[in-house]
Amino acid sequence: MRADGPVVIALSGSPGSAHTLEWGAAEAARRSARVRLVRTIDDAWQVTPWSWYPPEWGKDVDPDAAPYIADQEATLRKRLPRLAVESRIIHGQTVPCLHEQSVEAQLLVVGARPRTGRARTGSTGVHVAAHACCPVAVIRPWRTGEPDPDTTPPASPDEVVVVGVDGSPASIAAARVAAREAAMRSLPMTIVHVRPTIADPYGYGPRPPVSTAGGDDPSHRAVATIADALRAENLLLDVRLVLTDDDPADALVRLAHRAALLVVGSRGLGTFQGMLLGSVSSAVIRESSCPVLVVHDDGSAGPMRT
Repeated sequence: MRADGPVVIALSGSPGSAHTLEWGAAEAARRSARVRLVRTIDDAWQVTPWSWYPPEWGKDVDPDAAPYIADQEATLRKRLPRLAVESRIIHGQTVPCLHEQSVEAQLLVVGARPRTGRARTGSTGVHVAAHACCPVAVIRPWRTGEPDPDTTPPASPDEVVVVGVDGSPASIAAARVAAREAAMRSLPMTIVHVRPTIADPYGYGPRPPVSTAGGDDPSHRAVATIADALRAENLLLDVRLVLTDDDPADALVRLAHRAALLVVGSRGLGTFQGMLLGSVSSAVIRESSCPVLVVHDDGSAGPMRT
């Protein structure tokens, strides 16, 4: 993962873009990184398959885009004068355009619709996270609106950085990134290891989550080793461990309901590596009430050693 590129913040102009900009700018300040504000305009519809152009050809598809992005840049420069800020308007479809931006970025920040009731994130954040060449943060202004009745908050109101770990190289890379994010925020870090369960195995209704923290299980011993290694690498970091039997995506969303950040790894399959996000990461992006950071395995994390 790059450490010298900009933090690219994609702004759509929606009401939630203000929250996306605030989160991305704060992250850039923590990283001492420059900021690139990006507004994509999809005007591909102006060129038809028959090679003729409709009457609207040549007109500005979104005349408010340039003033909007300029205003956001000026506001950010005024509020955080130490940040190096630039802005770009890019014509084309959102996902390919942001993929191109991610090649030289150290972080790509995209927004998501507020989660109200049973409304979930659209597909843009999922596709961007799947195809990007750098970590992707999907930001939702979850603190606005009524609490989601489907999600139970944790007993403690303290904010925390949560990471899901299943032993894969991608999850180990995610754990290291989560440790860095927690240290930068001076927050504790919770490592969550979830053993999947069979839904409704006997036909008597859903099976509730089962705490297995005391079990002597090989996978639990392995994740405990990862926790110990992160403690050794980050002596001042408060590393906590949660072991449970549940649906992985449901457990991560539930445990990270009030988290400052939820970090998940993404791994592809075979020749499709980097193209498929994975069912757990995809579900977490769609369901989570807190910011989600998706980390791709680039082979640089290496094994955990204590």
